[in-house]
Amino acid sequence: MDRYLKPDAPVEQAALMMFRIGFAILFLIMPVAMLVSRRALFVLAPIGMIAIIIAALLLAAERAPSSFRLGPPEGLVSQGILFLLAWSAISLMWTPFISPGAERVFRMASCAVLVAIVLNLLPARMRSSNLYLITIGVGLGIVALIVAQIIKPTRVTPDMFERALVMISLLAWPAVTWLAIKRRSAIVMVLAAAIGGLALIWQGAIVPALLAGAVVMGGALNNRHSTGAALTAGVCVLLLGAPVIALLISILPTQGAGLGATLQSWADIILRDPVRLFTGHGIETSLRNRLSAALDPAAPKSLLFEIWYELGLFGALALTVTLVGAIRAILRLDPVLVPYLLGCFAFAFTLAATGLGTSQTWWLWCLATVVVCYAAVARGEIRVSRKMQLPQTRQPSGE
Repeated sequence: MDRYLKPDAPVEQAALMMFRIGFAILFLIMPVAMLVSRRALFVLAPIGMIAIIIAALLLAAERAPSSFRLGPPEGLVSQGILFLLAWSAISLMWTPFISPGAERVFRMASCAVLVAIVLNLLPARMRSSNLYLITIGVGLGIVALIVAQIIKPTRVTPDMFERALVMISLLAWPAVTWLAIKRRSAIVMVLAAAIGGLALIWQGAIVPALLAGAVVMGGALNNRHSTGAALTAGVCVLLLGAPVIALLISILPTQGAGLGATLQSWADIILRDPVRLFTGHGIETSLRNRLSAALDPAAPKSLLFEIWYELGLFGALALTVTLVGAIRAILRLDPVLVPYLLGCFAFAFTLAATGLGTSQTWWLWCLATVVVCYAAVARGEIRVSRKMQLPQTRQPSGE
C-alpha cells in the first residue's frame, strides 16, 4: 500500500479530523471537565489518546522515535517502568489489599502501555493548528477556575478545584513551550501570570512547585547540562536518602507539629518494622491504611514516603532509575525544548514530593497527558526541508 495519501483522500481527511478530536478531548475539554466531574480524567484521557492512535494508523504515519524505546539513555525509562510495575505486582503477595492493589497495578500498566503506543505512533510532524489547542485549552481552564471561584457552585468541591488547577498548571508548561517556540512572548507572560495568580490566591500549596520549576527553567536557559546534573543529583538524594533524613531527624527532640513531627512519625514506622524498609508494605497500603487509621495521621503525604512505605528500597530504586532516565532523555532533545521540559519536570516532582496525593490514579493520568502533549510539541518543532520532499506527494502529518 502506498505510504503517501492524496491530499483529498477521504481517509486522510478522516484522520486529520480524528487528530483534531483527540487533541480537543485532551487539551480543551478535559481540563474544564475536571472541575465538575471526578471521573472525567479517567474517561476522557484514554478516549483522547485512542483517537490520536486511530488517526495515526489511518494516516499510516512514519513511526517517530519514542522516549520509551530500548537503548541508552532512554532505555533507563522503559527499564525503570517495567521493574516498577513488576515489583508492584510482586508486592501483591504481601499487601493486605490484594484486590484494590491488583486493580491499581493494572491501571498503571494500561496507562503506561497506552502512552507508549501514542508516543510511537505520533507523526513526525504536527500541525500548528492542533498544537495551539493546548494554549486555548489552558486559557479556557484558567477562565473556568476563576468563574468557579466567583460563582462557587456546590458541585465544585475544593478537592476538584485543586485537581483541575494542578492539571491546568501542568499543561501550561507545554503550552508555554510552544508559544515560546513561536515567539509569542506576550501570551507566555499572560499565561504565567495567570497561573501564578491563581496559585497565590486560591491554592498556595503549589506555589513552591511553581517556583522550583521557574528556577530550574531559568538555570537551564543558562546552562542546560549543569542544571540537568543538579536536578539529577537532587532527585537521587531526595528519593534514596529520604528515610535516612527521617531517621536523623528522629534523634532530635520531638516537635509537636510541622515537618519535624512528620519525619519523626516516619522514623517510628521504620524502627517498628525495619524489614519493610526493603520490601515495603505492599501496593495500595499507604492510602488504604491512612483511610482506616492504621497509619499514623502525622505520616508524610508525599511521593518520597509513599514509594518507600509501599514498595520499599526496590521500588525507590526503580522510580529513581526512571526519573534519572527521563532527565537524561530530555537533555538529548532539541536545546530549544530542554529548559521548559526540565522546568516542567521540576514542577511535577516538587508537587509530588511536597504532599500531593501521588498514590491516586488521577495524578498518573495527568502526567501521561502532559507526556503526550510534550511529545506533540516536540514533533511540531521539526521542520522538513523542501528539498527532501518527494515531487507531487504529500508527507502524512498529524496537523
